[in-house]
Amino acid sequence: MGTTVDAGAAVAALESNLWSMWRQFGLGDGCRLVDEPELLRFETPVAQLPYNSVMRTRLDDGDGDEVIAAVLAGCRARGVPPVWLVHPTSRPRDLGRRLERHGLAMAEPITGMVAPSDALPDLAGEPPLPDGVTVEEVPPGGEGPYLELLAWRYDLPSDAVAVLRSIMATAGFGVPGSGNRMWIARRGDQVLSKVGLHQRDGVGGVYGVVTRPEARGLGLARRLTLVALDAARRDGAALAVLHSTPAAVSLYRALGFAPTADFQLHAEPGTLHL
Repeated sequence: MGTTVDAGAAVAALESNLWSMWRQFGLGDGCRLVDEPELLRFETPVAQLPYNSVMRTRLDDGDGDEVIAAVLAGCRARGVPPVWLVHPTSRPRDLGRRLERHGLAMAEPITGMVAPSDALPDLAGEPPLPDGVTVEEVPPGGEGPYLELLAWRYDLPSDAVAVLRSIMATAGFGVPGSGNRMWIARRGDQVLSKVGLHQRDGVGGVYGVVTRPEARGLGLARRLTLVALDAARRDGAALAVLHSTPAAVSLYRALGFAPTADFQLHAEPGTLHL
């Protein structure tokens, strides 16, 4: 039987791991991080979603609309589409309605899910990989295949990929002790699926699970998620968290994750499709 997770601690882990992961996007070449008590947001030169985002909002009711207007005006002046996350402890409490008044719409509901690490399936009990498929961890500086799949999934141009490469280098992806690790599943030269892990303060967070259409149904998303979380558990993570799109909730339920908190991504209408 797995460890019981306190509800308040679970929400705190979902939020803090997400913020810790995404703040790194403000540290690459040409990027900017704003990490203040009122807002956590980052700017990048990438004029595609979700690379200019507000991830944490703690505003007083009185000045909320003024700050929202200023941030959105800055994004529009730079010609980049904004994303604004509404999270469980957002303030003001009516942040979503205020964002709508400023021209954003709720574009994607996200389910924060939590599992004690000791309740997750053991990799040793998983079926073998499909014929010809291998799973490998991405070494420092070896992110090319990982980025190739990311660029395909989100139709990113080469200059955007260069920015993401600089972000990964600055954050030390794959460097021991950085808390950031990545794995890919491949068949020969073709990368079929990927996953990222961000580990901090005893929590392992899964991010960026993508599988090519021709490889769906092979169990690769499940396998990579378990590989990442097995690594986190071995490194001492007692809790696993992820933020799921609606289509993937059933996959993560089957792994033992419990829906715990609601998040919402707000963007300009028609611009965000995860």
